[in-house]
Order: sequence, then C-alpha cells, then structure tokens
Amino acid sequence: MAEASENPAACPRPLPPAPDRVVVSGAPVEGTWAGAVREAGFGGLSGEYAHGFLGRRLVEKRWQALFLATPQVMISLAIVDAGYLSSGILSVFDRGARRMLIDSNPVLPPLFAWVAEEPNDGMRAVLTGPRIGARIERSGGRILATARWGNAAVDLALDARRGPPAMTAVSRLGPGRFNFTQKLVGLAAEGEIRIGNARFEARGEPAGLDFTHGYLARDTSWRWAFASARQAGRLIGFNLSEGFMDAGAGENALWIDGAPCSVGPVRFDFEPSAPLAPWRIRSADGSLDLTFQPEGYRAQSLDLKLVISKYLQPFGVFSGHVTNTSGERLELDSLPGVTEDHTARW
Repeated sequence: MAEASENPAACPRPLPPAPDRVVVSGAPVEGTWAGAVREAGFGGLSGEYAHGFLGRRLVEKRWQALFLATPQVMISLAIVDAGYLSSGILSVFDRGARRMLIDSNPVLPPLFAWVAEEPNDGMRAVLTGPRIGARIERSGGRILATARWGNAAVDLALDARRGPPAMTAVSRLGPGRFNFTQKLVGLAAEGEIRIGNARFEARGEPAGLDFTHGYLARDTSWRWAFASARQAGRLIGFNLSEGFMDAGAGENALWIDGAPCSVGPVRFDFEPSAPLAPWRIRSADGSLDLTFQPEGYRAQSLDLKLVISKYLQPFGVFSGHVTNTSGERLELDSLPGVTEDHTARW
C-alpha cells in the first residue's frame, strides 16, 4: 500500500497545537491546528464582530454532523441551527443495492434545532419536528447519536477517547464574518441503523464528526470531500474543501494513523450536471491526488426567495494517493467517503 514519494519535498505539514480559546482580545484567532480548543464560545467578540441578538440570529450558523461508512451502508446525520430557521439531514445509502434508503432534509421554523457552542465534552445538538427526533451528545469522551426519523431509527455510540486528535480551524470570511470548525475522524462506532424492516450494524467502523459554528456570509458556497475509514489496517481520514475557509491553511487536513496534518490548498474538478461522473481532487503541492467515484447521491434545490440552497452530495469511493509528513506515499483503493457541492443564500 505504501511506497516512497516521487517528490519527497511535497509532504503535508504537521499542524501546531490548538490554542486555548477561539476569541482573544475581541476577535477570533485565525489558524489551523491539531487538537481541540478549551474554550470554544464566542463570548467577548467586539468591534466588527459584535452583533446584537437580532444580528446574531441573521448571520450565526451552527451544525453538528456525523458520517459513517460500514460495509453495507453510508450514513449522514446532521442537525443545523441556522438562527432564523432549523434543519437537519438523515440519509442512508445502501452500498450493495446502490440506492438511497432514506433521504430527508426538512426546513423547519427556528427553535426546532439547537446546537451548543461546545464541540467537545458537553456537546449537545437536538432536532425536533414532525415525526423527527434526533440528538448528538458527548460526555466523558463518549458520543451518542440517536434519531427517530419517519420509518428510520439510528442508535450509535462513538468512542472519542481512542481516536486521533481533532483538526481545528478558524478563518476570517470578510468584514465581521468568520468560521470556526472542528473535525474528528477515527471514532469507533457501535450500534444499529434501521430503515423499515432493514437493519444494519456498526461494528467498530471509524466514524467522523463535523462541528461548525460561524458568522457566515449571506452567500456561501463550498466543495467538500470527507472520509474516515480503514484500509490495510491503517486509519485514513481527510477533510478537504475549496471555496470556503480558503485563507491560510484553511480546513484541509489529512490523518494517517495519528494527528492531522495540513495538505494546503486543493482543487476540485467535477461536472455538476453529471452527478455520477468521477470527481478529481488534487492538492497544490502534489502530495494528494484523488479520484472519487460516486455510487449514488442525494440532491436538493430549495428556493424560498429569501433563503436558497442547492446541493449535490454523492456517496462513493476514493482512489489515488496521499502522502504523510515523512514522505511515505500511500495508495488508496476504494476508500468510502462523501463529497458535496453546496451553494446557499442564507
């Protein structure tokens, strides 16, 4: 699986340790780090970042999302508090039949979703709605993700105590706007997913979590790729994006059996009008070159005039190569994961 890199100089860079807090001297601390911040709240923001209650309801977005691939299914569960509206996602893709078993993304009034500012112990995200109840909560390094959603039920327990360190990033997005995110991979998942009479077990496969909290721009878009899986006994994870949090090292990170490292800017090439066509994702320094082959997808185009959302999210597998910080090149073959093309006016 591994071989010497053809370009040893093109290696990801180790990330420095995370700072103690997101906000210092009234402003967000920008950067990309390994590990979690101790104080993730936005209290103390001042100057251009100070918003009253109404201002925060208009610009503040928070979400907690989970992704898990087992040999049978891939699941995406998210709880989204967008201030003046609530939303969530539950999608389960049957890898054998290559079809979506459930694909639900309701838009609900405010207060139907609530996501705490804390992404670590004490993390809590809750969504309620018609025939919907979902929670993602963390205590003592144990994460419980449960949902009752139409004819679907999710009961998963994730262990963050033995997983690798998080990737944490904070990036300025414009005057008075910034985003804070924490990504986790390698969280051993146990439990069950049920869709009608179909039952699928999780038996230690490595799940990933995406916590995001920011004052986002009215018009926001991104291309995104994410994976958390094992191949040939090694834990491989990555979080890659383009068009969002592009300043500095951004949120582009790679995990190989340990702490995350930075892979720098990446470029996505794909055809939005052909959702099952391959994607190509490459880092600027050549240390990462991936082809993503979709096996199925979910898509939505929502136009509520004041709020617009258009996304394409394929489920599939990644092949290609990644390089670790020591220059070791790893060939990937059909590593399960997800990509996304999203444009929002919110």
